Amino acid sequence: MTTFKRCVSRSRIALMLATAGLVSVGVGAHAAPINYGDFSDVPPGSVMYLDVTETANSPGDSEPLFGAPTISSNQLDFDPAGFSAAATDGASDITDGQLNFTLMATPGSSIDAILIDESGDYSLLGSGTSITQVVYGLSLASVTVTEINGTAITPVDLAGASIFATRNLEDHGPTAVNPWSLALLYDVNAALLGAGFSSSDRATKIELVIDDSLFAISEDNSIALVTKKDFTIDVVPEPGSLALVGLGGLLFARRRRSA
Repeated sequence: MTTFKRCVSRSRIALMLATAGLVSVGVGAHAAPINYGDFSDVPPGSVMYLDVTETANSPGDSEPLFGAPTISSNQLDFDPAGFSAAATDGASDITDGQLNFTLMATPGSSIDAILIDESGDYSLLGSGTSITQVVYGLSLASVTVTEINGTAITPVDLAGASIFATRNLEDHGPTAVNPWSLALLYDVNAALLGAGFSSSDRATKIELVIDDSLFAISEDNSIALVTKKDFTIDVVPEPGSLALVGLGGLLFARRRRSA
């Protein structure tokens, strides 16, 4: 197993949302992590997820938030239970979870692009303005390449990526149990080119930190609730060929959106 840096990545989401004028929060201490171990029993041409660890970063929350994952081919699948944020009558709430792990390609394969996909539901009830809202966001907070074309290298940090979306009472009206979803596609090959590697270089081992946050913000006589119910990480073909597998049109690295 690989031991690597643990970043206080909640600050990244907090900064992102503060920049958007949504909330201002401090950074709390890390709780005791849960290590789910290695997911290395995979077919040839797949990737392994090693040293998969989750940490609850938000005060008052404890692990598990994501829960123990399962693996199928290149995809690591979490079914979160209790990963939610709720606020009433002027209060606000944040739930923030972090995943640390190493991605390692099996011989003959590479890590061209990483797709993070999540979904859940939200409720906005009562009376109020756009201040009553839910925010869901995720950040690929740390991307460190440690192996290229099967050969170990001095670790190289690549640019991260983040995405978030909002729903508020003024724009969307009182609503109970509406679905939401969010997807982030990180082009590893493009990030390698941006870091000075050649077009023939392919990442075969990467250390990753993912930060995932839910916010609920309310006013007097209003309720905001957002829950995460599914979370997957997948290694997919390079974005230029995604149309061949029906994944075209998803968000690429370093773009953000709100709605």
